Amino acid sequence: MVPTGTPVKLARSFWNALALLSVGAATTAYFLGQDYYGLARDARHHAAEDHLLGPGGSFGHTLGIVGSAMMVANLLYLVRRRWARVEGLGEIGTWLAFHVALGVGGVAFVTVHAAMLFDNPIARISLIAAGIVLVTGVVGRWIYAQVPHRPDGHDMDEAELVGLLRARMTSVRPALRTAVEDTERALARIAAPTVSGPLAAAVHALGTPLALVRFWTTRQVWKARLAAAPYGLSAGETHDVLGVASQAALMRRRFRRQTAFKHMVGLWRGVHRVATFILLLTLVTHVVTVLYFSVGR
Repeated sequence: MVPTGTPVKLARSFWNALALLSVGAATTAYFLGQDYYGLARDARHHAAEDHLLGPGGSFGHTLGIVGSAMMVANLLYLVRRRWARVEGLGEIGTWLAFHVALGVGGVAFVTVHAAMLFDNPIARISLIAAGIVLVTGVVGRWIYAQVPHRPDGHDMDEAELVGLLRARMTSVRPALRTAVEDTERALARIAAPTVSGPLAAAVHALGTPLALVRFWTTRQVWKARLAAAPYGLSAGETHDVLGVASQAALMRRRFRRQTAFKHMVGLWRGVHRVATFILLLTLVTHVVTVLYFSVGR
């Protein structure tokens, strides 16, 4: 968990890779043991693979322990986010990547640990909760990224965003500011349409690929326009203007969508937290039940 710069990118890449590796390992385990997992519950006890792949088998049991530990450990993100005393332990975005990676990996391992048996109420509830946690986690991670945040993880307010936008627009020398403003205005019409609420923000988000194509096309049009009259900019000046105008337009996009996505973040967190609580509750119930019957033998 490192503060800023390249180490932060490396840390986030590490956690993202861990999530992918966990899902890949769980998927591989399932396909290698699909003959066993395809058997009915009663038939599995007579299969040679049961001592290895069954929920109580050496491999299946290990996956359950590792997956459960990952799901509990990923809650450390909440400690980092809400406890001021640990703010120095790393950038919040890195902790969020850690949270998502361990959550995804934990659910994947626990699912394989269950040996694809979901024929009792606790298992069914756990499966449904795990599915909701996974979906809301992935979607929520994207929603979270749409809202500008400070390094401490808290949302930026309107004044901060306006200040950043103005600083970006005035970062070029005075002779180029008119060109920057004109270019940014044209790019913003595509990249940052006005949104009226969460639904409109979601609809615009679905059109992101098309908007990116239009954004790039408009950049090319303005690249030629800036080199001609009345601007008459050199290649270097055109490059600088397009760079600043593009960044400002994308910043305006985030500014206009901030309020709408904040509402979506609030709704997402509510669903995600409830599903996580249910998942952890079923996990604890499962562990206690297993320990009770193990001691009773």
